Amino acid sequence: MGYRAAMGKDKGGGGSSGAPVVTLEQFADSLVVSGSSSSSSGGKGGKGSGGGGHKKHASKSGITKGLESLGLAGDASTDSGPQVEVSRWDRNHRVLLLRFASAAAQRDAMGRPSIYLEDADFHGTVVERVPSGQRGGVANYSGHNMRASDLARFLNTLRLEKPGGGAENAAEAAMVAALTRCGALRTNKDGAVEAARDDPVVAAVAGSSNRAEIRDALLHEAMHMAFYTDPAYERACYDYWQGNVTEPDKNVWRNFLTTLRYNARDEELTVNELQAYMTTERVMFDDGAGSSSGGGKNEGRKGGNTTKGGDKGGDLETLARMQREFASYIKTHPSMADPPSVGANTKVVWL
Repeated sequence: MGYRAAMGKDKGGGGSSGAPVVTLEQFADSLVVSGSSSSSSGGKGGKGSGGGGHKKHASKSGITKGLESLGLAGDASTDSGPQVEVSRWDRNHRVLLLRFASAAAQRDAMGRPSIYLEDADFHGTVVERVPSGQRGGVANYSGHNMRASDLARFLNTLRLEKPGGGAENAAEAAMVAALTRCGALRTNKDGAVEAARDDPVVAAVAGSSNRAEIRDALLHEAMHMAFYTDPAYERACYDYWQGNVTEPDKNVWRNFLTTLRYNARDEELTVNELQAYMTTERVMFDDGAGSSSGGGKNEGRKGGNTTKGGDKGGDLETLARMQREFASYIKTHPSMADPPSVGANTKVVWL
């Protein structure tokens, strides 16, 4: 069945009440800001950052018409406090798109959960604060994605350990309040946080003055949403990794992820990032042999187009070949009959 049909059947009943429905193009447009120049961190370029390391602060107003705020009255809703707006993807209502008042607020809200879930060194650990620069790794990327159940695991560990004598910071608390209000999270009778029955998935991309940058990053996040919500597509990606990728190629891919501070020992993370990069990246794997086409970096988390050790030769050629092979394989899968796109021009690499 086609991707649109597969996703459209699942309206995500338990985890999406109260949030407006938007297309990816509408959501991307809401993230475009002008005249912003502050960086939210000193690390590598985040998703869609174009590799320059600058993550622009999003404006607190100007959200696209139809993307109304859920409001955070009583939950840090003032201009000086964290703000987050929640909307649903029109193609699958289980997917919740988060828009933060600034790139810094997004980093504060989603940085520690991302470290807990994905970081090469600190996965499974609740850090007291997000490290700056390269050490911050995944926390400093301008795009984030996770299941609500994974966020709940982080929150329960956080509340148990309470690093530094506190639980959620203000931005995390605002995000939890918004996700609770729309039904994605709830607190059970024992006080633990749990996901709604349909286990919504959450994605966010930081605002920027670069429209193409935002759209490229959002397409990458949309492919993560496909992986989380389409079991047939997820299975196809695992089958490819387990049956079609040689051990030497797997090692090249793991090294690439480790360089980006991903926990490459986590197979789900490894496969999920493989499919997202291989279907959307148009710059990093370009070895001059037609591995990519078009312009714009689809993720830009990395801040450069080299693999571990700065190898621009063998590893880059391997990654480019892997991309061509994966794209050739997955484009014929029924789930990719109508793959995600952000508007008419930001599409997967084979289109």
